[in-house]
Amino acid sequence: MAEIRFINATRVFRGSWRPAVAQVDLDVRDGELLVLTGPSGSGKSTLLRMLAGLEPLDQGQILIGGQDIARVAPDKRGVALLAQGFSLFPHLTVAENIAFPLSMRRTSARAVSSRVTQLAELCGLDRHLAARPDALPVDLRQRAIMARAMATRPRVICLDEPMAGTSVPVLPRDRTPIAALQRESGITMLYATCSSTDAWAIADRIAVMDRGTVHQVGTPHQVFEEPGTVAVAEFVGSPPMNLVPALVSDGTARIGELLLPVRADRLAALTSDRIVVGLRPDDLLIGHGAGGIRATAVLVKDSGREYLVHARTEVPGGTTDLVIRRTSGPVPLLGESFVVGADLERVHLFDAATGRRLP
Repeated sequence: MAEIRFINATRVFRGSWRPAVAQVDLDVRDGELLVLTGPSGSGKSTLLRMLAGLEPLDQGQILIGGQDIARVAPDKRGVALLAQGFSLFPHLTVAENIAFPLSMRRTSARAVSSRVTQLAELCGLDRHLAARPDALPVDLRQRAIMARAMATRPRVICLDEPMAGTSVPVLPRDRTPIAALQRESGITMLYATCSSTDAWAIADRIAVMDRGTVHQVGTPHQVFEEPGTVAVAEFVGSPPMNLVPALVSDGTARIGELLLPVRADRLAALTSDRIVVGLRPDDLLIGHGAGGIRATAVLVKDSGREYLVHARTEVPGGTTDLVIRRTSGPVPLLGESFVVGADLERVHLFDAATGRRLP
């Protein structure tokens, strides 16, 4: 069994005023593909390095299969870590890349050859062993990454932005082989990425990190539909959710002429009269009547399939920009004033002081 538990896991780098990883509690199920995502510097890589034994714990525990691994040497933990920028060596062939971790352990040439052949067949690389990584298409390169990660038969695989710095475009969902190979092998995997698009393409569950803490863990659907904090809402989605500050008075939040009733249980959870209203670009409507948010178009992007309208509006304390996704119908011209409506059933509300989602 390769269940992983981070219990109050903390890492503070010398000279830093705040922890790189702060009191993380996180469970990874046996055989699960958990994606750690969040902005750069949120602690994803540090958490993987702590699991692999390349960074010490300053506080807390990490368990694999119920065993505390704090005093276990990195090469005895059964954790394979492919660090950012070192997934594949460009000067080695595919076969040499797969064999590399075995050669480092002074495995016999016969055993290395047998294992490389086995993994090449499993990962669909048997016809490409003599090729170098740069000569391979994107999907085969990712298969080679997985084969190399599985070479030493680890209990856990950690992939830290394996395609970062390789000039490889974001893969369509149906061309990503990592998730399929992980499920075929049944190995527990943690995959760190700054791309929410990549995270949604492969994850069983997602853990969103920001400033060293885990803000939310759940299935892709759960995290997208009910972001737990403002930090999650800011990161998730492409484009991400619009977050608009508002004041609550007499049980109603108001943005321009758009009135948003706030239920009693949400009012009870508020720590002040300030609220953050989350509005996804798909849930905003363009009109020319009253009863909405008066805004001015400052940018209109045409992607061929849709329009993204960037509009500026007045809010308490200044202005904010809204992004509206439009797949049909007319769009405003640059500089045109118009009214933005919203699907009130799809509004998300957050406490402005704590950043937490209201019940």
